[in-house]
Amino acid sequence: MPVGFIKQILLLVEMEIINEQDIINTYNKWQQEQCRLYYKYKRIKQENPSFGYKKISRLLGQPSAKTRWWNCGKYTPVPIQTVNWLKEKGLVPLTDDNLRLFLITKLIGTMFGDGGIFGNLNGIFLSSSELEAVKEFGTDLKRLFGSIIEENFRIIEGGVYGHSWCYQNTNRNVIRFFVALGAPVGDKSQTKLVTPGWINKCEERVADEFFGSLFGNEINIPKVHKNKNNLDTFSIGLTGKEGLCLNRIEFLNSIGSYLNNKSIITGKISINDHHKCNRKGEPTKIYRLLISTKFENVVNFMTLTKINYCRYKQEKLANTMNEFSEIKRCKLHNLISKGYKESTALNLLNLTSASLEIISNFEDFNKIYDKENETIPA
Repeated sequence: MPVGFIKQILLLVEMEIINEQDIINTYNKWQQEQCRLYYKYKRIKQENPSFGYKKISRLLGQPSAKTRWWNCGKYTPVPIQTVNWLKEKGLVPLTDDNLRLFLITKLIGTMFGDGGIFGNLNGIFLSSSELEAVKEFGTDLKRLFGSIIEENFRIIEGGVYGHSWCYQNTNRNVIRFFVALGAPVGDKSQTKLVTPGWINKCEERVADEFFGSLFGNEINIPKVHKNKNNLDTFSIGLTGKEGLCLNRIEFLNSIGSYLNNKSIITGKISINDHHKCNRKGEPTKIYRLLISTKFENVVNFMTLTKINYCRYKQEKLANTMNEFSEIKRCKLHNLISKGYKESTALNLLNLTSASLEIISNFEDFNKIYDKENETIPA
């Protein structure tokens, strides 16, 4: 059977991303055991309708007071309450054909950057210098889970000069959902970062939203170098304690693989001292994946990837490329007016024929992000 045909068949089979047990597993061992006993109680009761709660309690080796509450239907273990809440929202079980998957990965991508989940699992958050970014994050959570989560949120202002904003939501069901999906918990400077395996098994746009949110938080936008011949550093940077060096390299390499698969050229990973410590007083370093600043490569990045939750970086990158494009256009015109062949002039300016077409016909790179900022369906 042809490989292509087998691949088409596999695409028609839905993939389960998380199920009830995955939600339950985010709770401690005692809570997990209560869920096991509850499900066993329900099974025994279903198979033996005549059995009372006292008899079932003896079969389970549990106090009759526990099975009495279960029998009355007035109490179920907390993890199962979370499961039922998420089932009502159509989010458990979650499969790869769920139309809200793009919104989910857009949200979880921030949790590997400037967002996250508190170590005590009491809140989910996103911090940003842009008020609109944290508002958008809150709006996306509302679109995913419904207006009920607005009972549990706040936006606080912070920073030394009051130029930082943080959206926080304490809805425990929301938090457990993202933990089950593989979001990191606690201080990321001392936590391993691993791209959830299910993301790369779904269609490409799922990964686009995930990495787009990570880029919005962690990408360093280049400027035109003072020599006017090239751009300065274009990179994706992450912090982490020294003991996480291998993990950070592996995580950045996974980002590099994502970009390389889109024909976006990446370079080496640089490691620099951060001159700061995490909350445990451990020194941290900055790990950066360098991205080629060749004209066409940056254009490929802009057109083939996304930058979520950060209009400022979209505008800054677009303005950089507008300026760089104009410089290249003027230099090309000057070289040709001096008698250089077009091919020679392009070679001197480190441009390709594709780059020439772009700088000749494309006037405003902001148009790329005007289209990108269309709302994801929910």
